[in-house]
Amino acid sequence: MPLRDPLYHPLFLGRRAAPETLPFDPFPPSGRKPWKGEPRPRRDLEFHVRHYKVGLEVDLGQRELRGRAALTIEAIQEGLREVVLDAAELTVESVRAGGRRVRHESEGERLRVRLPRPLRTGQRATIEIAYSTRPRKGFFFVGPTEAETDRHPAGWSQGQADDTHWWIPCLESTESRATLEMIATVPKGYRAIGNGRLVSRRVSARRKTVTYHWRQDTAHPAYLISLVVGKFVELRDRAGKVPLHGYVPRGNEAKARELFKRTPFMIETFSKVFGYPYPYPKYAQSTVFDFTFGGMENTGATTLTMRALQTPEEAIDQTYETLISHELAHQWWGDLVTCRDWSEGWLNEGFATYSEVVFWEAEHGRDEADFARLEQMCSYLVEDYGDYRRSLVETRFRYPSDIFDRHLYEKGATVVHMLRSALGDSVWRRGLKRYLERHAFSGVETGDLRRACEEASGRNLGWFFDQWAHHGGHPEIKVAREWDEGSKSLLLTVEQVQEADGVTPAAFRMPMMLELLVGSRRLRLPIEIKERKESIQIPLPAKPRYVALDPEHDLMKLMEFPRSDEELLHGLAGSSFVLERIRCARELAAFGHETVIAALFKSARTDRFWGVRVAAIASLGEIGVRHPGLVDRVAELAKGQKPRVRRAVVWALGWIGGDAAVKHLSALGIQAIPIACDMSDAAAIAPAVERAIAELGPIDILVNNAGTTWGAATVDHPLEAWRKVIDLNLTAMFLASQEVGKRCMVPRRQGKIINVASILGLIGGGDPGRPATIAYNTSKGGVVNFTRSLAAEWAQYNINVNAIAPGFFPTKMTKGLMELMGDQVAEKAPLKRVGGPEDLKGLTALFASDACSFITGQIVAVDGGVTAI
Repeated sequence: MPLRDPLYHPLFLGRRAAPETLPFDPFPPSGRKPWKGEPRPRRDLEFHVRHYKVGLEVDLGQRELRGRAALTIEAIQEGLREVVLDAAELTVESVRAGGRRVRHESEGERLRVRLPRPLRTGQRATIEIAYSTRPRKGFFFVGPTEAETDRHPAGWSQGQADDTHWWIPCLESTESRATLEMIATVPKGYRAIGNGRLVSRRVSARRKTVTYHWRQDTAHPAYLISLVVGKFVELRDRAGKVPLHGYVPRGNEAKARELFKRTPFMIETFSKVFGYPYPYPKYAQSTVFDFTFGGMENTGATTLTMRALQTPEEAIDQTYETLISHELAHQWWGDLVTCRDWSEGWLNEGFATYSEVVFWEAEHGRDEADFARLEQMCSYLVEDYGDYRRSLVETRFRYPSDIFDRHLYEKGATVVHMLRSALGDSVWRRGLKRYLERHAFSGVETGDLRRACEEASGRNLGWFFDQWAHHGGHPEIKVAREWDEGSKSLLLTVEQVQEADGVTPAAFRMPMMLELLVGSRRLRLPIEIKERKESIQIPLPAKPRYVALDPEHDLMKLMEFPRSDEELLHGLAGSSFVLERIRCARELAAFGHETVIAALFKSARTDRFWGVRVAAIASLGEIGVRHPGLVDRVAELAKGQKPRVRRAVVWALGWIGGDAAVKHLSALGIQAIPIACDMSDAAAIAPAVERAIAELGPIDILVNNAGTTWGAATVDHPLEAWRKVIDLNLTAMFLASQEVGKRCMVPRRQGKIINVASILGLIGGGDPGRPATIAYNTSKGGVVNFTRSLAAEWAQYNINVNAIAPGFFPTKMTKGLMELMGDQVAEKAPLKRVGGPEDLKGLTALFASDACSFITGQIVAVDGGVTAI
């Protein structure tokens, strides 16, 4: 079990992690299992592709690409005679090399080409491939749906990590880089947006087409090749000499200007902090329907989800500025310098994620940036304790997507910050500048970053990268202090109690700042802990009134450091560091006398930073369970606060519970209606749903989300408990979904949304016979199979299913179930796998939807207990 460090709390999770974390469960969660992956050595290369010239006709009606790809290759291997390219499900009409047809053969996802003559090392040749394809991956065609009939047919590429070969024959390697020409012919009235600069635009009046010729003269890996086709309005801006282009469907111009308006400042900020100017001739941002992720950093041409376009009202509670800054930062971290292999992917994603903090600090100040770091740390902890722990540089995985996780992103970001803290800001910046200048337009490994920072600092940083990049976990420390009046010294003892294993070091090296208040003097002393248990004696003129270890929380750690209520009250009121004030507010929850309560209420109303107000309210909620009578006062704290502070009030009321809390929740617009129901009794489900709808009114959208709310057993529970959970999730919850469906139409994504059940993720991977392994959220295969089945069932009731929004499925439960279920799913789930890919055209738009931002009610069922909405 990890230390319970009150600094970390579900209310501090950002929007990416919060929807899949149960807010009232212990935090961080438990249930970690060993990381399981297959050793995956870096790919051997026999040649490089140095230039792609791709000419394609985009047939939106037939959802087909037709054309030619000319690849200029350069031999690495002496006497290269056969070239093996990555190519999946391409209908190859001909292959030419040296001006004549050559033999070729398709094998799975490979295309073998026999060259007319062997190539010497360094010698080049051009291979021209004529082909067509209706790609299932890599390039996606989208269009109107029953839910959104006003959409136009369009298409966009998504190559990361290795999907470009589904629409272009290529070499899928992050260390092989090529220049690019993309010549795309599209229907008249459409735009084609690609990497690099626009060379020409030719209109054919006879064919009613437009041909766009894009050229990128700086080399990049194949996964960053981009083509976006659609009917777009173009918005223009500049960042110094860099032209900026925004592409959005007509009618979204105002939203787009709001979304893109800080891009020039971001480019200015990143160029200054990273020590390297924006490296490409233009920067384009295209918003598309049904995008599989939030965004993708294709070189000079980022693709974004349409969800990022918000009205001012929608932007009150969350902003997509972090998404814009993340994808822009990738133009340096991932595009300019690219991880040489996906095992080193933190050099792309960790840096881009930390760049969100860099922008946030420049735009909104230090407090906001520090809280953004806390969000990232909390997000990482959910995965580290609730799912698995691995090293940041990880060579064991089956597919690259396996490691696109919170270690790669959020922990990677914390490591970048710790490097900044260890070196100091100016040296850190010099190190980044050296790293980028030395390795621009090439592949990199962690050792390259280490050498650049060592040269900039003159320090040996082997210890830093060994423990943070090549090992996993983080310190868990217990801190004690003792004042010796005779020697006038403070004895500080730090013991590391994390469980050591093959991934986690027994002892981390921990440079930290110790802050002391001695009399009226505030002292800051740097210390460094290297041993499993270590004591430091610090001479002082008098006993300190206040002691804070790492008050800025630069070090990723869990800490138990008992301090008096007087010290914590002093830190809450007087610390200049937002994370120390948050820690003090949270640790005061262990007390609860009137002085503490009064201080927390004052902080909840008046602290200059909203995150501290959230922390104070969370502590008041915990105190309120032990001290009745706080409910009314806590509810009052919602008035005049920003949304996340109001959310904290809702959490606190929910934690306290009782009729008075329910009354206040209803007043806040949250319908909390107790309905008794035994979810294991199928006959009881229909009446419960009827009562729910009678209270709530018609339900417009059904959201199927996390099933662990039904008393999911942990890995320590017996097999029988797991089987009961399987029964509930695969049978009772499906029946609950049906009952809601019978009584409510599901016309569009609007109005009241209810979260009733989940079997998402239990049926996955596209194989009807058995479940698939799932990473940390529901697989799309699971969503497809579930929604098709549910649509078929609801068709009997004349309900047109076109808006089922998927949620997340916590891995703790999923992985445990996978080990036990085998083929049970086919026996237990009342699902029929019917229809083909066209059955639910309207659902593709919702596969990546942020459904949780719309949820206004939730059914939470406990076997034999109470179902509350």
